[in-house]
Amino acid sequence: MSNFVIWIDREHAKIFQISAEKMERKSLRSTHAEHHTHKIDGLDQQHQEKRLFADAALLLKEAQHLLILGPGVAKHHFQNYLLEHHPALAKKISACEAVDHPSDAQIAALARTHFEIAKTILT
Repeated sequence: MSNFVIWIDREHAKIFQISAEKMERKSLRSTHAEHHTHKIDGLDQQHQEKRLFADAALLLKEAQHLLILGPGVAKHHFQNYLLEHHPALAKKISACEAVDHPSDAQIAALARTHFEIAKTILT
């Protein structure tokens, strides 16, 4: 098992698996067509968001601890999705924090700091 970080908004998710030796990144994208002439309504957006959340949850199933990051409300929607659909994974959430659009290196630094602090508190 590893520590995971997910940075998520309504259209993208970046999932980082972090161990002492390395960090691996996977990316997911919402399936809706993004075009100025194609407007999606709220229901379509909810369906797209839930598909993104379901795909992300599958990639996070091996998490020992999970840090959720994101710029808007999608991070909270994802947290609620996990509580409802994946309660065992939801119990592994160590924090859900607002972070705009960090680089991969910034996410790695945040994660290492966060998980080091969490390890101290949890042991």
